[in-house]
Amino acid sequence: MLTGTCGQSAGALEAVEYASAPTSGPEPAVLNAAEEPLTRGFLGLLGQKSANPLTSPGGKNDAGEGFAEAAVRELAEETGLRADAEDPRLLALLMDSVHGIPRVTAAVRVSAFKGEPSVREPELIDRWEWHDPAVLPRPLFTPSAHVIDTVWPGLLTGLPPVHRYPVAGS
Repeated sequence: MLTGTCGQSAGALEAVEYASAPTSGPEPAVLNAAEEPLTRGFLGLLGQKSANPLTSPGGKNDAGEGFAEAAVRELAEETGLRADAEDPRLLALLMDSVHGIPRVTAAVRVSAFKGEPSVREPELIDRWEWHDPAVLPRPLFTPSAHVIDTVWPGLLTGLPPVHRYPVAGS
């Protein structure tokens, strides 16, 4: 997913390892976003636009929409993949900050879906590719990296600090 704090453009994403700093600061706001670590077997789906950091599918919640519903909707909008509305599982809420502004990300796991990923928003993503989580390319968009670390703890090193609030029963 290509998200940042409100007002941050897709060309100014914050990333982990080897990425340059954002070119413009965000507007004061709290971002609620659903990021889904989409897996096929042991592969994770990541997208990229030009030289921007790799990102997982996801996006901002619509008014009145829960994190699981947002994950299913964003997955279809961004990749064309269709997930069963009953499948997504909220794993944790993650809170970090960018430029001193709080950012909240929901780690939502989607394991059952239909179709093949395709680019649906070419202004945001050039391509979607399956990657082995053990050898993920860099740079990664920081919220995507935090979500990956929620699903596969310890896989990524050198992550910026994040407050992780696991969801009971996940």
